[in-house]
Amino acid sequence: MQKRKSDCYCITLRRAAQTISDLYDAHMAVIGITVNQYSLLSDLGHFPHCSVSELAEYAGLERTTVVRALKPLTAKGFVKDLADEGERKKDLCLTAEGEEIVKKGRTIWHQEQEEIERRLGKAGVSKLQELLGKLMEER
Repeated sequence: MQKRKSDCYCITLRRAAQTISDLYDAHMAVIGITVNQYSLLSDLGHFPHCSVSELAEYAGLERTTVVRALKPLTAKGFVKDLADEGERKKDLCLTAEGEEIVKKGRTIWHQEQEEIERRLGKAGVSKLQELLGKLMEER
């Protein structure tokens, strides 16, 4: 069933974001992660190691969101906490398996980026980025 079109900008953007996330997630499922998990792993890969707060700030997410998102990634062996046992502050890093998943995910991500560009055209993607950037500017 086709989703009802809305005159509400917020609803339209949320539906578009969900549609795009579903597309990326379907392809990321091949490697056992979601696009949000890929993004967090990729962000973590920019640091040799970091705290949860540093990762949250870099990713633009709430600290509690990052803590929840890290649990399955740690359980799968993609993220390791280097902090001494009993220490409250985590010292996170990607494992070798995590680095490999980021590498595989990057290939999938590029394929999905190309698909969006194919659907919207280079000019359309550029305009979309410009308009979304304006919406996200600090007030």
